[in-house]
Amino acid sequence: MRPKSKSSYITVRVADDVRAKFHDKAEDLGTNPSEVMRELIDALIEDRVTLQPAVTRKLEKLYVIGS
Repeated sequence: MRPKSKSSYITVRVADDVRAKFHDKAEDLGTNPSEVMRELIDALIEDRVTLQPAVTRKLEKLYVIGS
């Protein structure tokens, strides 16, 4: 079976230090940032990931509380 074509883009803007930390984390995991993003997106779609509220951010609609 051939892998699906990767022809669409998702772009986000983040602070330079956040980008650097994300790239470092991906490298620590032995992969690259694009692969991490693909896996995170797939995991979110497949309900394999749960976001927990951060103390400093107000994005309540993203979080599953009390699971």
